[in-house]
Amino acid sequence: MDQRDQEHRNQEYSEVKRLAQEEGSTARLLDYAQVVFGLEWFDEESAAVATVTRVADEHPDDPRAALLFSHSALHIQLDEDAVLRGGELVARIPRESAYRPMAAVQLAAVNEWNGVDRSDRDLTFRLIAESVERAPELTSNNAWLGRLYVERGEPAQARRYLERARANILEAPERAALSLVERAWHECFTGRLSSPVGIEMDLAKLLRPDSD
Repeated sequence: MDQRDQEHRNQEYSEVKRLAQEEGSTARLLDYAQVVFGLEWFDEESAAVATVTRVADEHPDDPRAALLFSHSALHIQLDEDAVLRGGELVARIPRESAYRPMAAVQLAAVNEWNGVDRSDRDLTFRLIAESVERAPELTSNNAWLGRLYVERGEPAQARRYLERARANILEAPERAALSLVERAWHECFTGRLSSPVGIEMDLAKLLRPDSD
C-alpha cells in the first residue's frame, strides 16, 4: 500500500470513528468495530470489543452485532465464556437471514474452539456445507469445505471447492471499489480478500500421486 492509499484509508477510518462517536447509532457503532477488527487496528481493539459487547447485549437479535461479537471472541478476546456467548448469539440468527451463511461458519468455529480432536466433525461439516449452499460466492466457506473433503478422502470434491474458493477471491478493480467498512466485512467473514497461496498449496497437494 502506497502513502496515498494509506492516507485515504486513515481518513476513511477517522470518518467512521467520528460518525460512531457523534451519532451513536447501532449501525455506526458496528461499522466502527467492524473496521477495527477487519483491518486490525490493534490500538483500538479494546474499545471496539467493549463497543460490540455493549451493542450485542442491548440488541441480542441484531445479526451483525452477533457476528462481530463472535468474531472478537474467537480472534481477540480468546476467552471461552465469550466464545460460548458468541455461539449463543449467532445461533439466534434465523436460517432465512442473509447473515446465516456467516453465522454457520462462526458456529463451526465455536464447535472447534477446544480443538479439532474434541469437536463434532459431522456438525462442522454440516454447518460449512450449509454455508456454501447458501453463499457459494464466498471464499472462506468453500476453502473450509474443500479441506473437510480432503479429510474425508474425497479429492475430487475437495478440488471442486478449493478451486471455487480461489475463483471467488476479488480482483484488484473490485477491491479498489470497496469502502473501508465493506473491506473490513470481507476481512472478517468472507475471505474474498485473502491471498490464494494457501488454497494453491492445498490444490497442489491434491495433484500429487499419493494424495488420493
